[in-house]
Amino acid sequence: MRVLLSLALGATVFASVGAGAASARTDATPGPPLQTPPVYHSANGVLAVTIDAAPTRVSLGDRVIDGATYNGSYGGPVLRLHPGDTLRMHFVNHLPQVTNVHFHGLGVSPKGHGDNSMHMVKPGETWDYIIPIPKDHPPGVYWYHTHGHMAAERQLMGGLSGTLVIEGLQDEVPATRPLVERLMALKEFSPGSGGKLNSVPKPVNGVIRSINGQVDPTIAMRPGETQLWRLSGQTANTYFRLRLDGAKVIVLGRDARPLPKPEPVDQVLLGPSERADVLVTAGAAGSYRLMAAALSTGPIGDLYPAQEIARVVVAPDAALGPPPVLAPLVVNAPGQRPIAGDNIAAKRLVVFSEDRVTGLFFINHQTFDAGRVDVRIPLGSIEDWTIRNSSEELHVFHMHQLPFQVLSINGKPVPFNGLRDTIDVPIHGEVRLRMAFTDPLIVGRFMYHCHILEHEDKGMMAQVEVFDPKAPVKPDAMPMGHHAG
Repeated sequence: MRVLLSLALGATVFASVGAGAASARTDATPGPPLQTPPVYHSANGVLAVTIDAAPTRVSLGDRVIDGATYNGSYGGPVLRLHPGDTLRMHFVNHLPQVTNVHFHGLGVSPKGHGDNSMHMVKPGETWDYIIPIPKDHPPGVYWYHTHGHMAAERQLMGGLSGTLVIEGLQDEVPATRPLVERLMALKEFSPGSGGKLNSVPKPVNGVIRSINGQVDPTIAMRPGETQLWRLSGQTANTYFRLRLDGAKVIVLGRDARPLPKPEPVDQVLLGPSERADVLVTAGAAGSYRLMAAALSTGPIGDLYPAQEIARVVVAPDAALGPPPVLAPLVVNAPGQRPIAGDNIAAKRLVVFSEDRVTGLFFINHQTFDAGRVDVRIPLGSIEDWTIRNSSEELHVFHMHQLPFQVLSINGKPVPFNGLRDTIDVPIHGEVRLRMAFTDPLIVGRFMYHCHILEHEDKGMMAQVEVFDPKAPVKPDAMPMGHHAG
């Protein structure tokens, strides 16, 4: 039975441009086994790690490309911490241009040496990131990546990202404890001549899609085995619509947080920066293709052809014996609660638009200006934001430092099933979100933007400042948000 794997709300905005075969196959030799990139673990409450960003020649399948990696790994070093730990990252920039690091999804301070996406590290310079993880921080899969303004698309496509895991999912969902865990960082590269990145990195020029820096690796499973696949869309622009035969699939979590009610699904639609924890239960022995099915992101968006991204080989393993039986899915995630709506401080309208003549992208008719604060919000506020897409291609809304609740899509209420930090905004449609600016840790300036990085680099980003209303207010720091009625 065909099982399609998908998870984006409002996925109907995507047009299918070809089913793509996804059946069992025996017509080619399986690729090398899927490997996890280098892993750094915290010890005694601290993860101290040096991360070097440097130009790197990378082998992707049968191609050699000019990438840019962290510590030489295109798949990206994996950082694993526990709630209450402190990440101390000594960052070294060996690139010929400025860059920095953003810790996507973490609810930590945006100031100083914290998750400060405004601070740029110049070529040849170093910077020490100090990120205390709160003791009550939600566990899950997060990621870290370049946020170099006007260069983020090219730097990320070159490989500048990695997975960051806050431990504790197995405590919130005990049924996952005995399962094989697979971290899967999904990436893309658009090669030009000589392995260099295309001057216009569009899928029409061809895109190499990989998992952990491997092209078409093999994933081993036993018949009847359930594995925990922890997927992260570490792409600049590319969507993955994942399809697999011969398996049963349950979405266990989205954007690092387990769902209060896990969802059996037909397909996994993973956009730029989105993450998903997925339980995959194998069927009969055989060799199956994990496909990224073809899709379009709109009349003026991108077309992605179908591509096999991995082979799933299901076979008994005498050394391991029979797989554990999946226990009932009991979820205890105290942080997964709806945001109270009885005291909404403000309602705001954020409009995504673009100009095909100039190639610029806008939020509320403005391109990004690092010196401009677009919205000022007093600490303690709960706000409802409407994100409207006035263009003919998909956009992806992301808010730094805090998650949000999706209230509705195109006016249709969305039942609560967890918080998100990234959401697709339908073509000529809108999503309504609720955000709680209540954590004192997030006081400071940070960004919200489209996470399709071509759009971000060309202007579709804005800056919010959360301030303590008990502190003096600068006379020139006036609210600039576009309020909805």
